Amino acid sequence: MQVVSVTMLFRDKVYKIWWALLALTPLFVNVVEYSMGILPLKDWWYWIVESIVFTTICLVLTRWRSISKRISYFYAIAMLGIVELISLGINHSFSPVSVAAATLGLFVIAMFEEQRFYSEKKNEQKIKLLEKESERDDLTGLLNYRALSQEINRLANNSEIHNIVIGALDIDHFKKINDTYGHFVGNEVLNYFSTVFREQIHSAFPKHGYVYRFGGEEFTIVVSNHSLEEVYQLLQSIEKFFNNKSIVTKEGMKLTISFSCSLTDRLNDELLDTTLKRADKMLYSVKNNGRGWIVTDQHHQRPKKA
Repeated sequence: MQVVSVTMLFRDKVYKIWWALLALTPLFVNVVEYSMGILPLKDWWYWIVESIVFTTICLVLTRWRSISKRISYFYAIAMLGIVELISLGINHSFSPVSVAAATLGLFVIAMFEEQRFYSEKKNEQKIKLLEKESERDDLTGLLNYRALSQEINRLANNSEIHNIVIGALDIDHFKKINDTYGHFVGNEVLNYFSTVFREQIHSAFPKHGYVYRFGGEEFTIVVSNHSLEEVYQLLQSIEKFFNNKSIVTKEGMKLTISFSCSLTDRLNDELLDTTLKRADKMLYSVKNNGRGWIVTDQHHQRPKKA
C-alpha cells in the first residue's frame, strides 16, 4: 500500500497529502492486521518505528540533490523492500507470498515506473521539439513573432539587461523582384538576406543579438546591452556589404539589394506592441522618402547618395 504514496513523492508535482499517507499507511495496515488477529498488540511500538524510519528515508532521498529523482525512487523502493522483509522477520510472518511481494512485486512495480518515466521524458522531448519548430520560420530558419514576444518578456524581466534596441527592416522593392524573376528567386533573396543578417548580428552581439522574420520581406532585430549607436554602425556596414556584393542566383543572375530600417530603444515597462508600432511608423517614413537608408530615435538623416 505504501508503493502508491512512495511513487507519487518522487514525481515532479508533490502534494503534502502523499507524505501524510506515507506516514499513516504502516499504522493503518498493522491496525487492520491486528483487528483480524494476524498481529499481536504487543508490537504496537514497532508500527510507529516502521512509519518513522521509512518516512525519514524518503525525506532524505527526496532532498538528495546530487542524484536524480528516478534513482532516488529506486533507492526508496529498495529500502521499502528491506524494511518489509525486516518487518516480516520480526513478526515471524515469512511466507512465499509475502517474500515475493516484498521483492519480486516491488521490482515489477519499479520497472513499470521506469517505463512511465521514459515515456514521459520522450513526450517532453517531442513537445520541446514542436515548440522549437513553432518558433522558427520555415523558409529562412529565423525566429518568428512568437519567439520575439517570448524573448522580449525574458529580457524585460532580467535585471542584468539595461537596454533593448529594436529594429524594423524591409528589403527594398522585394515585390518587384518577385514579379520580375519569380518566387523561387525571391526565396533565394530572402534566404541570402537572412543569412547575412543573422551572421552579422550574432557575430557583433553574441548572445545579445537576434534576427526575426515577420513574414514576406519584413524582419526585426533585437539587441540587448548595447547602445542604439552601436547597432546603427553595424547596420551601416551591412548596408555597404549589400551595395558592394551582388546576389548570384542558382540560374546565374546577379541582383543587388538594399534595405530600409528603423531603430528605436524600448522604453522601461513598455509593451512589445508599442515598441514595434513606433519602429514600424518610423520605417514607413523611410519608405516614403526614397528607401535604402536607416532612421533612428536620434534622427539620423538620410545619407546623400553619390
